[in-house]
Amino acid sequence: MESLLLKYMGDRLESSSTRHARQGPIITISRECGCPGNDIAEMLMNKLNRKMVKDGHAPKWKWVNKEILLKASEELKMNPRDVETYVKATQSGVLQDLVASFTETYHVRNANIKKVIQDVVQHLASEGHVIVVGRGGGAIAWNIPKSLHLYLEAPLSWKSNVVSTQKGIPLAEARKYVLERDLQRSKFRDNYRAKFSDEIYYDGRFNCKSLTNEQICELAFHAAELKKLI
Repeated sequence: MESLLLKYMGDRLESSSTRHARQGPIITISRECGCPGNDIAEMLMNKLNRKMVKDGHAPKWKWVNKEILLKASEELKMNPRDVETYVKATQSGVLQDLVASFTETYHVRNANIKKVIQDVVQHLASEGHVIVVGRGGGAIAWNIPKSLHLYLEAPLSWKSNVVSTQKGIPLAEARKYVLERDLQRSKFRDNYRAKFSDEIYYDGRFNCKSLTNEQICELAFHAAELKKLI
């Protein structure tokens, strides 16, 4: 995974037409709070790589999440925490509203961060054989030909129970946290959606309450086969 990301800067010098010709395969996993995006990405990556080995190929699939923010911070010469703060601020909208009336620098910097995050995801797509968890991946890469876009969802009560257990907090507090996080994630994804577009960004939506991680992985794997990503 590290070597893939280290190649990022050099490979971006490649012509856009060449990159477009070999875009994908890419799988994106968007998810609601409490849904196990990383766990399913890890499971799916292993299953895809076993398939490649069985077919006589070297395993190429990998999955990324926070590495996208790390690479964005490297290019912008910023502390990774500053980039993550931007993401959270963009999600909530509160900080943006507060600062907007005081400085243009804020908008310029945040526009750069947004663009670099988009560039990182698009570069990963051009490299191919990658599963992107979150980070607006579904909205950024929805029109790549060799792609599969998944959305993990669940009832609020189920997600609240998961978060309550994970964080060791009361159920009422967990419910409030889930509602806030789901709203924030939706706002962040909206940053990368084309305005006035009626496109549907997901190929499949999975209920994490009624389906196990293994079942979702199996369904995603067969969808990848049907879309000829493997």
